[in-house]
Amino acid sequence: MKRFLLLRAVTAVAVVIALSGLCFALLDLAPGSPAAEILEARSGGRPPAPADVARLERSMGLNDPLPVRYGRWVADAARGDFGTSYGSGRPVSEILADTAPWTLLLTVVAVLFSVVGAVGFGLAAALTRRAWLRRSIETFLFALGGMPGFVTSLLLLWVFAAWLRWLPSGGLSRPGEPVTLSVLVPHLVLPALALAFGHHFGTYARLVQTGVGRLRDAPHVENARARGLSRYTVTARHFVRLGMVPFTARLGVGVGTLVAGAYATEMIFSWPGVGRQAIYAAREQDYAVLTAVVLVTGVIVVLANFVGDLAVAWLDPRVRLTGGPDHAHR
Repeated sequence: MKRFLLLRAVTAVAVVIALSGLCFALLDLAPGSPAAEILEARSGGRPPAPADVARLERSMGLNDPLPVRYGRWVADAARGDFGTSYGSGRPVSEILADTAPWTLLLTVVAVLFSVVGAVGFGLAAALTRRAWLRRSIETFLFALGGMPGFVTSLLLLWVFAAWLRWLPSGGLSRPGEPVTLSVLVPHLVLPALALAFGHHFGTYARLVQTGVGRLRDAPHVENARARGLSRYTVTARHFVRLGMVPFTARLGVGVGTLVAGAYATEMIFSWPGVGRQAIYAAREQDYAVLTAVVLVTGVIVVLANFVGDLAVAWLDPRVRLTGGPDHAHR
């Protein structure tokens, strides 16, 4: 188990380093100059003089070679200093402190909705003996899986906010209203549901259904029934636990798509998270904010994959012995 954890931890660190380097290099190749954008914003939209742009680029260190600038950025980021926003002039760390917790909250709640819903629908379809119920669940999951995430968001807004008026349409609270827990919860429900149901929810539920269904009548399960074990013991220990392995492995990887989908969800529901901040930064060519956002998003995705690997190893001990789910089920 220690070797398994060490291998996964080293891989996670390597992925974060590679991601930050790739992001830094790609943003360096993007057209335009951050110095020009800053000077244009300061002058009220007037194009800056080339000499002023060159002078500011030298003072910002933008003329240094790419490896030098990347090394300097990594050294500062290791101390929690991600630089200063080109647009607002605020420290990027302050911007992340204001937005990252809201994105993390939205993502965690969406993952909980995905897990509870997918496991519920998947187990119902896998364990039921009623063909009509299984076909109804499969039809619902097929329709939901073919619906783009933004369509799911707009449909939920129309039904629950515009038509039924059960839930607010966006934001953290109404204008001028303090953000308390009782106010935040109803504002969180719709974006979390949209994020959960709009990104691979049908795939998750089908993985639960197929994973559990193929083991329900397996020889070792029939043997456990023949030995007189209780129905709960047979169900929970002998085929549901192992049947959840494909879903758990896919969920860890799917969190990356979920975090990426949070960008659009935050714009639709006016959620003040990292995704909306990243879109604004891209419009303004605020590369300092963009680089930090990509790094934070990458860390969240890597941590989610790491936790998913741990969950798979807990569900299936063969993973710990062979080094990964692919080898364990080969």
